[in-house]
Amino acid sequence: MHRLIVLCVLKLCVLLTTCIRVSAQDSTATQGKMSKDPTTAVLLSLPLPGLGQYYNEQYWKIPIFTGTCAFTGYLFFKNNADFNTTSDLYDQAVADDADQTVISRLFEQKEAYRDNRDLAGVVFLATYVIAAVDAYVGAHLYDFDVGDDLSVGIGPTRSQTLALSFRMRW
Repeated sequence: MHRLIVLCVLKLCVLLTTCIRVSAQDSTATQGKMSKDPTTAVLLSLPLPGLGQYYNEQYWKIPIFTGTCAFTGYLFFKNNADFNTTSDLYDQAVADDADQTVISRLFEQKEAYRDNRDLAGVVFLATYVIAAVDAYVGAHLYDFDVGDDLSVGIGPTRSQTLALSFRMRW
């Protein structure tokens, strides 16, 4: 099971880098030179989620992606170990012709550990992919102007208590 997950992650990484290289070549050909390369951001994010955010100088996102991946990775291996232990106990109880309540309890525990392991693996992979996509988007938007020339706000105005205001300075 572990080899299958590693193989899927590697295939996903190859697919992402191929798509991103093609997209980055198309987007940079039509626009000016960007100061942050999206391909570099994704390639940095693949070995460790959060490195792409470091490259993009989005430091507050690093503990979110790295922490989520570390925690779900821990949960995956802990639940896998508990699943293997409970599965061995279940097999032993069936072989020893133990009480049906013991067998059913062990079976339910085994299935709960399997479900928790699978859920942790899915959350880990989803976080990994989201970190790579976020690094890619963050690199593209790095040079985006977020100045005060254009702003939208909700709040009081001079004539109304609550209003939607739109300001654009030239």
